[in-house]
Amino acid sequence: MTPKTLAPYIGDRPPTLEELDRELGKTAAEHPATCTLREIGRSREGRPMTMLTMPGGPSHVLVIGAPHPNEPIGLAVIPALARYLAEHPQAREEVSWHLAGCADPDGVAANQDWWATTWPPTLEDYHRGLYRPVAAAQPEWTFPAPAFGATLPETRALMRVIDDVRPALTVSLHGSDSGGVWAMASRAEPALPQVMADLAARYGLRVEETPSDCIGLPSFGAGAYLLAPPAVTETDGPHGGGDDREWEPAGSSSAHYTARHGGLGLFPEVPMWASAPTRLSPQKSIGILKDARCVLGDLITEHAAASDEETVFLASAKEIRSITPLMIRQIRENPEAGRDQDLVLLVPARAAGMLLRHGDQLLAAAPDCERLQALRAKTEAVLLSWCHRAERALRPQPMPLARTAGYQAEMVLAMAGLHPAASTGTPGPEARDDR
Repeated sequence: MTPKTLAPYIGDRPPTLEELDRELGKTAAEHPATCTLREIGRSREGRPMTMLTMPGGPSHVLVIGAPHPNEPIGLAVIPALARYLAEHPQAREEVSWHLAGCADPDGVAANQDWWATTWPPTLEDYHRGLYRPVAAAQPEWTFPAPAFGATLPETRALMRVIDDVRPALTVSLHGSDSGGVWAMASRAEPALPQVMADLAARYGLRVEETPSDCIGLPSFGAGAYLLAPPAVTETDGPHGGGDDREWEPAGSSSAHYTARHGGLGLFPEVPMWASAPTRLSPQKSIGILKDARCVLGDLITEHAAASDEETVFLASAKEIRSITPLMIRQIRENPEAGRDQDLVLLVPARAAGMLLRHGDQLLAAAPDCERLQALRAKTEAVLLSWCHRAERALRPQPMPLARTAGYQAEMVLAMAGLHPAASTGTPGPEARDDR
């Protein structure tokens, strides 16, 4: 089920960084009176960050692609929206558009091989190839907060844009692995649940009632959640309180920063795979997470003993392991909301996949090291076991990108039509995700 409105503008798979830049450049070249393409900053590794602007009405809308680099559906939404908006002047009558192609070019460069040929990937291919940076290295989650000031160059580029255009709406195009659609927002937006329900029905997607990321967050309608307020006191990082330390966020996000200027920050989430409802009791979920934490702890210890090199993949695997006690606590405190969560099966696989990438990086420098070879084989066996377990439980089914990216693009258009220009008066409330 794919409505025809945006389907012609969406490719068969998400673009790579080069393809994204080429597509945005082509749109700008074909519509010079309508579009301006400019560089808004550079990544930590020197990659350009570009933004396509289409002036129009008094309300400014900012759309951000790839806020997390392992969530590439938004990379397909950005060029699709660019072409659609350039060809439909009525969509610009009330809104001026700003399309930031990619929030984390370096992270995308470390991920894009797994979507460059086949979409969607299998669970195994995804977990073999994914890279999810630690929180302090995520441009989306290093906006300033009362207890955090270590902003990244990519974050500062987005901050300058938000400060300059003061968007009434910022849409950061997040994604999930499986399940249904849902959204988090910086404030309760009364129209959001119905817009989401209508679009989900049109695109044959289900609304996720209680996603794992939203356990314990206030809801203002089916699948719609308020982001938690930012931390106001500094705390230790995930490695600072011993082996049982829970994961903690770094800074705030684009949604919080937009709220400072009175605008609405929105995270519309869309999955890569359609999946069967998970059947996991709270007790079984806690058991799976405890076991995964132990297995990952042993693997991380062995990898650290085999080499003193700390790759980005090892650092991320350690941080993901620290998410498991947070998930366990949330399930214990909210047993009904915590049952049947697909991330119980998928989060451990993320860590195992990045441990495998860590091992591969070490082996590339020392291909004849038998200790590293044996450790890689052990890590791979764990990853395969966890991927197969998740496949049996979730039965993931591929969905065409026109269906998932189409839903997200239409969500942007629908929400943009609801918001007048942002107030220049009192800033709106800030918020932050709890995961």
